[in-house]
Amino acid sequence: MAINELGNYLRARRHAVRPEDVDLPTDTGRRVDGLRREEVAQLAMISPEYYLRLEQGRDTHPSDQVLRGLAAALGLDEAAAAYMRRVADPPPLRSFTPLPGSLDDSVFEFLDGFEDTAAYVINACQDVMAVNERASRVFTFGTVGSNMFDTLFSDAARANLPHWDDHVALGISALRERSDPDDPRLHELVGRLLVTEPEFARLWARHDVTVQSSGVGTAWVAALGMLLTLRWQSMSVPGDGGLTLVAHYADPGTPEAEALRSLGE
Repeated sequence: MAINELGNYLRARRHAVRPEDVDLPTDTGRRVDGLRREEVAQLAMISPEYYLRLEQGRDTHPSDQVLRGLAAALGLDEAAAAYMRRVADPPPLRSFTPLPGSLDDSVFEFLDGFEDTAAYVINACQDVMAVNERASRVFTFGTVGSNMFDTLFSDAARANLPHWDDHVALGISALRERSDPDDPRLHELVGRLLVTEPEFARLWARHDVTVQSSGVGTAWVAALGMLLTLRWQSMSVPGDGGLTLVAHYADPGTPEAEALRSLGE
């Protein structure tokens, strides 16, 4: 497991919970954000000494019962609790993130069959693995080998993307949920962004985790000189752990559908 990933996660989540969220009194003498260690231990029904060992990385194999208690104490939702279990007990056999250039041509042919849809495949670190023609015209990350965070932190995205900070926060929480803490590609990407992007560093330290499978997204399309708001759906690619297919589409008969269709001509 990555260096004390479980302890780092517990510490970040503890700092994110306010005492009043768990019916504890708020006093003026608090010297830490969020909950104290002994408060988490009490809520999880474990000893303070054992909880301290977990945070310090001196015990990395808590039982299912302990993990359930910690999830309840920290108010973790299903996705966050699943992530905690995964870093506490990683699978013995893991394959790390496949890199761009490793997919065969059949994947690209498959994506080209999506009519009036901008579709692409990304790996767990949000590197673009495959992209169809329409997606390459809609998105500035629409080339194999590009990374979505480079697009998010570009000057164009900051200037043109409404609610830019929300997009960044969601992207970072999805990155943590999808990736393996021991993945060399993750270390490379995160290490670079921690140095170059203060907002990434701030949000990465929160250890937020979300599962995202559908939604509505906005992209600045230079070819149209406009913002294009599209629905999207994502799904895991069968047989390729860590790969995700994302398809962006518009409701039929809408101006967005016509704009999207025009980009494929």
